[in-house]
Amino acid sequence: MPPRRVVTGRSKEPRQRFAEELRQLRAESGTSLRQPGERLGRQELLEGEGALPFRTILSETALRTAMQDDQVWREQLEHVAELALRPNVAVHVLPFSAGLHGLDSTDLSFLRQPDGRTVAYTENAYRGDLIDENGLVERLQRSYDAVGDMALPPAESRKFILGMLEAASCNPST
Repeated sequence: MPPRRVVTGRSKEPRQRFAEELRQLRAESGTSLRQPGERLGRQELLEGEGALPFRTILSETALRTAMQDDQVWREQLEHVAELALRPNVAVHVLPFSAGLHGLDSTDLSFLRQPDGRTVAYTENAYRGDLIDENGLVERLQRSYDAVGDMALPPAESRKFILGMLEAASCNPST
């Protein structure tokens, strides 16, 4: 099963700007400052020879939530659109029209362990939980699959993201 999580950063400089903005927001809220750096390190797993397969479902809400610096937000959208071109990456956008679903406000990753077991990792702004109980992992996988069924296919998702970028370039206040 491919790892599934949201990936950020395009090149070193935009990734650093994104991480700095996250650090600033987390410092203001009193949450952990180590996570952005960890996420940037995981980026390397998707690049080069032996890159891992990766599938993500991004909500339209997440994509439309601008950063304090509009340029950083645009760079993140560009990065996701570029990632979507990679043969090992499948990006799906969950449009507003999908409505409420079983994973609202939940970041969810599935990780295959060396022994073949799958564990789930859920995360919000304040904490993350590793779930290894088979029944709960299976329930989360079914929820993830149901949300995936409501999401746009990869080619449509990339067009959706490019459309957002085009609209943003026409509206400088976005």
